[in-house]
Amino acid sequence: MIDRDEILREFLESISDCTVIVEGKKDAQALEALGVDPENIVILNKGQSLLSTVEALAGDGNVAILTDMDREGKHLYRKLLSMFSQYGITENPRPRELFAQLRISQVEGL
Repeated sequence: MIDRDEILREFLESISDCTVIVEGKKDAQALEALGVDPENIVILNKGQSLLSTVEALAGDGNVAILTDMDREGKHLYRKLLSMFSQYGITENPRPRELFAQLRISQVEGL
């Protein structure tokens, strides 16, 4: 049996020093409600292109991609990973692994 509280605690620790990419405003609000600094959250669907978002993160060594676990979110995750390699961005995979263990399909469900 999974200890949801322990996983959530570890999840929050894992993103404490990351730039966190989320799909939308509700995802960002959910993370902020859990104490994540809004300055560390990047929202994708705010009118800017995916390319300009990735370019703004160029050289960042600790980025967590927290797109939803649905089909569209997984596609977006793979696309971001591909773009990251072209811009010298390093993804921290641990937050996404922990998010998956929580068995929540959308970040806003946190």
